[in-house]
Amino acid sequence: MERSAIISSGVLRKRKVLRNIQSRMNSMFHQKKSNADPDDKDTIYEKAKAYWASISCNVDGMLGGFVHLHVPDIHASKQFISLLKAKGMLTKFERAIDCGCGIGRVTKHLLLPLFESVDMVDVTESFIQESANYIGKENSRIGNKLVCSLQQFEPLSCHYDLIWIQWVTGHLTDDDFSKFLRRCKEGLKENGCIILKENISSSEDRYDFDEEDNSWTRPKYALLQLFQNVGLTLMAEKKQQNFPKGMLPVYMFALR
Repeated sequence: MERSAIISSGVLRKRKVLRNIQSRMNSMFHQKKSNADPDDKDTIYEKAKAYWASISCNVDGMLGGFVHLHVPDIHASKQFISLLKAKGMLTKFERAIDCGCGIGRVTKHLLLPLFESVDMVDVTESFIQESANYIGKENSRIGNKLVCSLQQFEPLSCHYDLIWIQWVTGHLTDDDFSKFLRRCKEGLKENGCIILKENISSSEDRYDFDEEDNSWTRPKYALLQLFQNVGLTLMAEKKQQNFPKGMLPVYMFALR
């Protein structure tokens, strides 16, 4: 993220939170091979952008009505960062960035308590505008707020100790996701890391497409392959615990 107050358009967020698998099955498009590089990606991106522009600027909106997931989500994320710190995988806590930040739920409750300064990037301008009210007095420690799509976002080189990416990469095609990860890799300081927290498909070998918010849920193998293809090393991974039964699996991956 960042330069101050740059406005652009594109896409996308996926703070989309785990829905009951059975109720979604009829609306999802399944196939063995990735369909996450479609010819009409710009149309899909614009639909996703419009979807999030219609969402309320509050925690209920950020979590798709699953507000009860907030506490276990933040708790597990804190534990994962503590694990990385204990193992010497994350040693500096000067600057982080929240990609797909929304109004700043993760920024406020996870990153600001740990880092001296946090940048924020999101495609939805109304979320960024509301973030100061939501974050409150600690907003003074926000470095830059950027309205920008992740497929267009370019982190400053060697700038971040942590790049946090949660519930948003499903809105990127495989190609744009790969390019985004490469740029994030260049944005890390020495010994910095990327943490990706994302839904995992209930199937081992197929992508799920959600026609409501226009996003893909990838199988775990596909994510691991993407990491490898862009030259990222998987340092640690952990499955989210204490989410209700019937939700899609959620994993955290620490990458460098």
